[in-house]
Amino acid sequence: MNEKLKDSIKTTHDMSHIQLDQIPSLDLYMDQILTLFDVHLEDNKRSPDDKLLTKTMINNYSKEGLLNPIKGKKYTKDHILQMLMIYLLKNTISIQEVKSILSPYHEHLEDITPLYTNFLEKDKDLSNEILSHFLSFVENNKLDSDNENDRTLILLLICSLSRQFQRMAESMLDQYYIQDKEKTKQ
Repeated sequence: MNEKLKDSIKTTHDMSHIQLDQIPSLDLYMDQILTLFDVHLEDNKRSPDDKLLTKTMINNYSKEGLLNPIKGKKYTKDHILQMLMIYLLKNTISIQEVKSILSPYHEHLEDITPLYTNFLEKDKDLSNEILSHFLSFVENNKLDSDNENDRTLILLLICSLSRQFQRMAESMLDQYYIQDKEKTKQ
């Protein structure tokens, strides 16, 4: 396998997350939150001009009830954790589905810190396993990214995996979130 492909795949593997100790314990203004996201998640951008979070997004999340109500103009550590979870979920599932997942943390005012901490611990392990298996698969099948057909095949496989993971998420939503809501309506 070509080193260029390995490097390309490994850069996505090293996508960052905001660690709990990087979130100030003081409440932050919206501009400070945007800076926090830009600084600590910069390597998650495809291009330098990409916006990970905007004022409009935060305002829309508040209007949609995805964030606990804001008191004044400052956001708590809990609000920031909610925004991080929205950020992680929104590219795969709809905002309404995100809302149904996060609603227990709003309705019952449950602390989401343990959930986020557990996510950070498990995410790295899972990413390492997937990366290792994928690179082994490419190598075992003697796929060469310098060969146009192999390169296209690798992209097709990656996109197929992405779709499979998205379908897994949708299936879990249907099984655990959407059906539960429909049962409570009856």
